[in-house]
Amino acid sequence: MNRRTIAVVGLSVVLGLQFAPAHAEFSSPNDLPEPTTAQLAKSVRVWDPEKSVGTWDPSDSVKSVEQVNSKAGKTTISLAADVLFEQDSSKMPASASAKLEKLVAQVPQGATVNVDGHTDSVKGKVDNRVLSTGRAKAVAKAIEKSRPDLELVVKGHAALQPTVREDPKDLDTFAANRRVEISYKS
Repeated sequence: MNRRTIAVVGLSVVLGLQFAPAHAEFSSPNDLPEPTTAQLAKSVRVWDPEKSVGTWDPSDSVKSVEQVNSKAGKTTISLAADVLFEQDSSKMPASASAKLEKLVAQVPQGATVNVDGHTDSVKGKVDNRVLSTGRAKAVAKAIEKSRPDLELVVKGHAALQPTVREDPKDLDTFAANRRVEISYKS
């Protein structure tokens, strides 16, 4: 035999040993041997919630529905439209009525109350004048249910009376202008 033949035969024997089937054959999981303590320790991962669970503080992300400002005998309640209404909608959720009832509870009996709707300058699916008027009417309707004694003056101003100058780099400036204001002499 030459060296080349001997090398091929030797290599075949070595490779054959490496790929030989395992000696023990198992027909079911019950035939498997019990795992060792080391194998179990290696296969179990201990979960530590302190290291993997984050906590969320909602105080920085929850907006109040209203801001109340009293100045020179006039009280103005500014309602964030983003909280009360969906985009391009003047339909108010039923849950808002109870909040509005509390907000107008302090209004003097028989007072004249202005309900003014405002939008930002962005044109949406609904014309801003129509949208601001619809939102003001929705708030007025809820107020009227709880306080029929009040004289309500309802107007929509669209984007004509912004509270802040809108900055395209700061979306909060647009949000500040989307509001419904309730004002009365206090």
